[in-house]
Amino acid sequence: MYGRWLVLAVPAALYVVAYIHRVAPAVVAADLMRTFAITASALGNLAAIYPYVFVVMALVAGGLADTLGPKRTLALGAAAMAAGAALFGVAPTFAVAYAGRLIVGVGASVVLIAWLSLAAAWFRPSEFATISGWTQAVGNLGALVASSPLALLVESLGWRLTFVTVGVVTLLLGALVLILVRDRPAGGRPVRGSTSVGDVARAVPALVGNRRTWPPVLAAAGVYASLITFQGLWAVPYLTQVYGVARVSAANTVALLAIGMAVGAPFVGWLSDRVLGRRRLPMAASLGLFAACWLPLAAPGFVRVDAAWLPPLFFVMGIASSGLALVWTCVREVNDPNRVGVVVSFSNMPIFLSFALLQWLTGLILDSYWTGASLAGARIYPAAAYEAAFTVCLGVSAAAFVSACLVTETRCRNLWLAARQP
Repeated sequence: MYGRWLVLAVPAALYVVAYIHRVAPAVVAADLMRTFAITASALGNLAAIYPYVFVVMALVAGGLADTLGPKRTLALGAAAMAAGAALFGVAPTFAVAYAGRLIVGVGASVVLIAWLSLAAAWFRPSEFATISGWTQAVGNLGALVASSPLALLVESLGWRLTFVTVGVVTLLLGALVLILVRDRPAGGRPVRGSTSVGDVARAVPALVGNRRTWPPVLAAAGVYASLITFQGLWAVPYLTQVYGVARVSAANTVALLAIGMAVGAPFVGWLSDRVLGRRRLPMAASLGLFAACWLPLAAPGFVRVDAAWLPPLFFVMGIASSGLALVWTCVREVNDPNRVGVVVSFSNMPIFLSFALLQWLTGLILDSYWTGASLAGARIYPAAAYEAAFTVCLGVSAAAFVSACLVTETRCRNLWLAARQP
């Protein structure tokens, strides 16, 4: 007998790898700037190609999950990620490295959507928020691996061989998907309500035109953009350049963001499903706390935090960001629940577009403050540069909190279905 948790286990491992790619630029930022002689804005563009691909692929990925099936979609995604990681590792030029990261993004873009499609097939609707929370916990396990363990591996093997190794591991996971994963329980009815890409495309206008769709999506977009811009790109350089922390130690501190979210996301999902029976309250409360956590980083003159307080701040920040895990549940409960792939993929489009743009914008801000200082070929930015970039993140996070307060309260019911019942 197939266990439903077993079916989710291999995609979970694949999502860990996808998340490693998402936040790895923070650890290898100096290596990339040195190897390819690039600026902060160029590095921001390299990191941003990953979410840009997610935006372009979003509805395609949802269509694949709803038509081709989650199992085959996951296997194809793993193959693409493996090829892209290997190409990135051996890239002789910045253009080739860019192409490698683009291919990685194509493969990674389908993983979460296919995984949640599996969850919708194997778990009850009342458990969906809890499962969504666990996806973020698993993803942040990838962020943990992409902190100090990745930093240690890079120190040992070099950044190039590290990414080739990640590519090989990804290919093996893709093979396990084909062996172990099933799209649905034996005798189960497919959860997808579409049988063609045309059907998927026709489902989009109703989703876009539903005003209840947008507040949770915009709230999650603001939190995720600022979180990944910090965690996945500038946090390690910030700690090493402003506080003089060694790279591995800085990565250890940044890992507390991932630990906080890994703890908070399942808890928020469980709290929403099982205790409160509410969506808006836990989402708004956590996002309000998340916005407040940016004050010491953006305005240290207003809220002064010593270096010793940064680790607990990062941990609380990670916990507070976990409210974004409710986004897919909130959107699904105000739309047709049979179109899981389309709902999740559409929700991801503004989320990934926002963090791509914010990575690029913060890179431009850092370069505008550059005084000409460099170390071993990598640019050194003053504290004021990071504070200016983080002020933008503070504003984006505050806007996310406002959006969370406007989320439609479903009381854990699907309002789309309720409106159609006699």
